[in-house]
Amino acid sequence: MLWNLLIKDLNRARRNPWPYLLNLALPLCITGLIGLVFGPSSKGGGMGQIKLAVVDEDDSVFSSFLRGAMNQGEAKKYLDLRFLEKESALAQINDNKVSAVLIIPAGFTQSYLRNSDAVEFELVKNPAQSFYPAIVEEFMRVVVAALNAVSRNLRGDFPEWLEVLEKEGRPDVRAIARLTERLGEKFDRLDGFLFPPLVGYEKETRSKEKDSGVAVNIFGYLLPGLAAMFILFLADNSVRDLYREIRLKTFDRFRTLHHRVLPMISSKVVLSMTVVILGSGILFLGGGWIFRIQWNRPMPMALLILAYGLFASGFMALLAALARSERRADVLNSVIVLFLSFLGGSFFPARQLPAFLRDHVCPMMPNYWFIEGQRGLQSGSGDVLWTVSALKLAIVGAVLVLVAATLFQRSLAKGARA
Repeated sequence: MLWNLLIKDLNRARRNPWPYLLNLALPLCITGLIGLVFGPSSKGGGMGQIKLAVVDEDDSVFSSFLRGAMNQGEAKKYLDLRFLEKESALAQINDNKVSAVLIIPAGFTQSYLRNSDAVEFELVKNPAQSFYPAIVEEFMRVVVAALNAVSRNLRGDFPEWLEVLEKEGRPDVRAIARLTERLGEKFDRLDGFLFPPLVGYEKETRSKEKDSGVAVNIFGYLLPGLAAMFILFLADNSVRDLYREIRLKTFDRFRTLHHRVLPMISSKVVLSMTVVILGSGILFLGGGWIFRIQWNRPMPMALLILAYGLFASGFMALLAALARSERRADVLNSVIVLFLSFLGGSFFPARQLPAFLRDHVCPMMPNYWFIEGQRGLQSGSGDVLWTVSALKLAIVGAVLVLVAATLFQRSLAKGARA
């Protein structure tokens, strides 16, 4: 009986596939748009250059040195610096031509070397972008931390450096040589901490990834989050097919032959899982082909999708059972799915949420388990994360299916109608 009901439901979905196709096409389109806007400009999946406008109102030797340090070496690979006047820089950020504007205020060098007043940069972030302005902000945090470290260790020499910089005419070569020698002595005392640095990184990991054909791909990072949300919509559309059965009177005809409603309810849950599994295959296989994503571990990935499909079916079945009508489900289910997706990290990484939500609420969300498990598989963070995520999703999904089936049977037996 269950098989016959499933075939009937699949045939109905085949005759009207548009609700399902829409929920499959949207995450691919959104992933493509976000990836093209914020993603790499090269085929290799690397991050494109960040356009940063610099307004140097200080116009001193020190600020020129700071500008030069940000425009060479590793920084030059990732930063496209534009040195502009303040009005031009703000105009470019309003036109979405730069990701941020860094303003070095007037008197910055004197305040820093005198240790008299708190010094600060002004960073104006482009509200139309998400990733690049955040990267610039973190980069400037590193610069501020470095300047703070220099101040803590060399502040005793700052007054003399200020005299050298403010001296008019020919530079005081002797004073510069004396200060440089003193600086060298301090570096000698820090030799065990700086050469080599106690904290560092190696490029060997990245080269191994290139040799194995695995590269960081922003599309592979975005797609699991969006897929987690639209899989819930797929499950919702399938489970709510039960209310269509009630509205079209086919459910009443079924009950004239079968007293128990559990087979009909179970068929909708099985239909939901079938649609979710098929849809996930299209999303991840099709998305991998479209965006050139090389999924690192297909088998664990498939098991995680299967577990999430069980959760999605059970969760949406529970919401449909609690709604008790198709009209009420139309209003509530979409809002609940969007709210759950927000907390789970479908729209943007959960770590960007406020501390309380990030540390205490997000880790409780099942879609968060799925998203972080998939991203963990892509980043190669080990088997523990995805295994625990899949196990929790399967257990929670099975419990929700049983609870939803019980609630459906009770409410429908009492004469619930769409």
